[in-house]
Amino acid sequence: MILSSTTDMVRQGSNSNGDTPCDETERGDTFSRLANTTRLEILQTLASSETPLSYSEVFQEVSVADRGKLNYHLRQLVAEYVHKSDEGYELTQSGKRAANLLATSSLRDGAKRSFQRIDSQCGVCGSDSVELGYRDGEAIVRCLNCDRQLTNFDFPPAAATAYSIEEFKDAFAQRTWTYFDLADEGICPFCAHSITFEIRPSAATDSDSVPAVGTCSECPAGIRAPVGLLLSTRPRIQSALSDSQEKISRIPFWELEWCTFGSSEIQRTDPLVVELEIEMDDLYLSVEVDSDLTIKRLHPVPTSSQPNESGS
Repeated sequence: MILSSTTDMVRQGSNSNGDTPCDETERGDTFSRLANTTRLEILQTLASSETPLSYSEVFQEVSVADRGKLNYHLRQLVAEYVHKSDEGYELTQSGKRAANLLATSSLRDGAKRSFQRIDSQCGVCGSDSVELGYRDGEAIVRCLNCDRQLTNFDFPPAAATAYSIEEFKDAFAQRTWTYFDLADEGICPFCAHSITFEIRPSAATDSDSVPAVGTCSECPAGIRAPVGLLLSTRPRIQSALSDSQEKISRIPFWELEWCTFGSSEIQRTDPLVVELEIEMDDLYLSVEVDSDLTIKRLHPVPTSSQPNESGS
């Protein structure tokens, strides 16, 4: 299973209606206001305070020694990133988002974390030879036994290097599952605009994979994911798996075989119908979805029809 945030399946510069989402000059002006270390320092200073700061307090906290320069840089930030009132200076919502980017180092390249063994197992082969690493803005989980990259997805650089390896594993698994729950609801987890999914066999990277591809109407965040991962948070699936739901919430998704790319199969091509078999404890479910991942059929599979331990 490779779960990834991709850029090769994306429209850039226009939304699904063909409209330009943001004037290029306006976008350039927005970023230029932040292209200064003093302004970034002001944002970080205000972000660290729970209450508005007076001019004197801001001046005391930042490294600039000239009040005239401080006045100039504050003027560049006020309105869009900083709100000025009788109580003092505080961040606007845009200012808070900018400060969050600084705190997570999301715009900084080069953060890496060497691969380390984690307490986990591969959903494909069942081996515990699983490693977690980080590079190019993504956490990567791989199995040494079956030589598969189980998942790779976006994760903030600062957090990736701050956690212990087991804390990193848990945070990455929970954050990614939350992102895909949001995406399956039609909300892009990166920009909050609408995102739509379709099953696209042509996007497969392995002969046995049937990926679902999500495309945002606004931002360049293309998502490719296993069918089972997207279905895992659906109310109908959760209801059917209610006895195992608490267990599922504690398991990293790459440990569940039905959340891997190879677990779903094409049953019909015109119209497209894909089947997924879900196994949790002693429960077996068969799920059929159409090309836009609408559940068309969900029913239990009799235990007697499952293979016994000898495989017969």
